[in-house]
Amino acid sequence: MTIYSPDQPFFLPPRTADNNGVDFLGLRQTNLDMMAEMIPSINNVTGYIRPFSLVCWVFWKFYDLCSTAGFGDPSSKDIDRFRERIEVLFSWGASMSQNGGRIPGTGAVPPTASSDGQYPLTFKDWKRIQSSTSLIAALWYGPASKIATGLGFLMPLRGKAGFFRVTGLGIRLAEALDAQLRSDKELYSRLLATLAPVTASKKDAASLWKIWAPDQLLEAERVAFHSALFSKKEIGDRSGLLGRRSTTLALAMHHMRHCTAPAYVADIRQGMALSIGQGGAPYTIPETLVSTRNSWLTLQMRQLQRLSMECLLSWCEDRILADRIKETYAMAARFKEGWDSAESGFDGLTKVNDMIAQLDEQADSIGGFVAAVNGKRLQNPFNLIATIQQLLRARDPSVAHYAFLGILLCVAYAGAAANEASSLRLGGAPRLALDIVRRRMIGLGAVSAREAFQYILEAMIISQHFATAVNRFDGRKQRLRLTIEETGLEALIRKPWEPTVTEDRLPTLLSLAAQAGIVSRNEENAFAAV
Repeated sequence: MTIYSPDQPFFLPPRTADNNGVDFLGLRQTNLDMMAEMIPSINNVTGYIRPFSLVCWVFWKFYDLCSTAGFGDPSSKDIDRFRERIEVLFSWGASMSQNGGRIPGTGAVPPTASSDGQYPLTFKDWKRIQSSTSLIAALWYGPASKIATGLGFLMPLRGKAGFFRVTGLGIRLAEALDAQLRSDKELYSRLLATLAPVTASKKDAASLWKIWAPDQLLEAERVAFHSALFSKKEIGDRSGLLGRRSTTLALAMHHMRHCTAPAYVADIRQGMALSIGQGGAPYTIPETLVSTRNSWLTLQMRQLQRLSMECLLSWCEDRILADRIKETYAMAARFKEGWDSAESGFDGLTKVNDMIAQLDEQADSIGGFVAAVNGKRLQNPFNLIATIQQLLRARDPSVAHYAFLGILLCVAYAGAAANEASSLRLGGAPRLALDIVRRRMIGLGAVSAREAFQYILEAMIISQHFATAVNRFDGRKQRLRLTIEETGLEALIRKPWEPTVTEDRLPTLLSLAAQAGIVSRNEENAFAAV
């Protein structure tokens, strides 16, 4: 991306539409980094094993065909032509099925067919974009397949852009899929096992889909992917990708063993963090999983922090648009009108330092924090997240009170988790690390809830938004949602933002683990240990 640095004052171009985005406070990257630390090598869209096999097969088969044809120096156009053909056929078949998962390219509109019903099989003809709708794209299976940060199936060839060598378990995936594809010799030889340009019919794509659809997983694929995704020997060793992934999955499976019935992802997520079974009974976890449990809980608290703060930006927008309130002191006054200290669990305390002290008394460690939540002495962070989301959808102004409670709970957690300094400091001051938020709130001293709320609005919401928008300005598109005018705050949007909690890769991990036979999954998409 080219960034243009202005050398003189200038006016921004007229606005034509509302800003769209997911990160107007600059907090998202820290959450993503924490997710990558807990569940490395996959992302939120890599929920199928079969596309991994297909990506491996593309490069494995291409080199096999080149070797057979004596084609010693293929170009990037050659490999792209072959790969695009396979991907178009795969996503075309997916688009015609009742596929419920995410496959890139399924939204592409087929080009015009020839008189005999044949379709070209290039990205150009299908108006697909290599960087966003290809299996190997950064958004999809590309990074997850590679050796550096992924599952280790593909090795980039130095100096050969677009070329990859299939390695280790990737070869086993490719060989297993190849045997399956050969079950239809005519389709295989005509559409797949050739370097020549080919066309295909809708019937061809549908027939191939019956052979390589993701739910037709082979035992050889299952076994190979199992080895890449998870290793019992690596549980507790967080020094490598496989160890971190295996330990997080082991934590999830430990929770499942304390469930009386298959559990849904949301229940597993909470159970992993709070070590509590479906019936509400706490359980102990092995020493090898304690550190990972602590990191997982820290991630969930960061999710609460981010949602709470983004909710307050949305709330500010709502007050400007709906109530014409343009000053932060007036917004804080509106907050005070509905704030009830006793109802919020603070026994009528009026000063924020006393509120924080009351929360701090409940726990001086992460284990203590978990026990306090399970014992209902502290708010359940997952319940707070659910309440904030519900009130946000309803555009209920009282959402600000729960967001304020969410921030206070994060402050208390940062105090209890002081030994996890590295996790608490992730993001630093620019991205409002948990440690930074605690120090700022503690530093307020004996101020009222109204004063603390106004400080949060000014120093951690509005100013943070301005700083984020300026830092992300690329010379063209500005990302401001608010502006300060002589009359106060003004909204640059027509409707308030609707922030959501960022997916944490757990659904993907469990889906892959179920396909690999590490855990089981029922028809209702609930999981259990095996």
